[in-house]
Amino acid sequence: MALSIIVSDAGPLISLEKLSNGYGWMQQLYGQILIPGAVSQELYQGMFSDWEAYRDYYNFGTFVSVIDVATAEIFPGYELLDIGERQAIQLAWQQQLPLLIEEERGRQAAKALGLRFSGFELSTPFSRIGEPLRSPFRTSLSLRLAELWAGVFRARIGERRRSPPPAAIRRTAPGQS
Repeated sequence: MALSIIVSDAGPLISLEKLSNGYGWMQQLYGQILIPGAVSQELYQGMFSDWEAYRDYYNFGTFVSVIDVATAEIFPGYELLDIGERQAIQLAWQQQLPLLIEEERGRQAAKALGLRFSGFELSTPFSRIGEPLRSPFRTSLSLRLAELWAGVFRARIGERRRSPPPAAIRRTAPGQS
């Protein structure tokens, strides 16, 4: 049984890219993922020509939806976050939805707003602040997320390492073929 809707920052979705059928696995957990425009740009920028190319490459259809978010200063620490984190937190707050986020500062801001959130944290693999995310398979979800985030964290070592897409999907500079 999939949970309904969740908002995500770029970090957890970049981590999914490293798993075989990572987005397919997430579809077993969630009915839909909402992301702000800045997060979609973080995901495709430098690797794909546009959001549609990214979506087609990972073959998730409408499972991940891009939502326009006008960013406003609504929480403490706002200025310390990048635009994608700001917009993801704001979207979760506006929609009163749980949030997937990895960055410590972003989790602190989500906590200050009373948002439910999940993401990799060194002390616990499944973080519950404010009201916990409730799931009938929470224990197995926690264990699976622990495995997922631990493996991805070891592979990432704090930096974004992604395999480039096939040349046919890569962005080309104007005048190049």
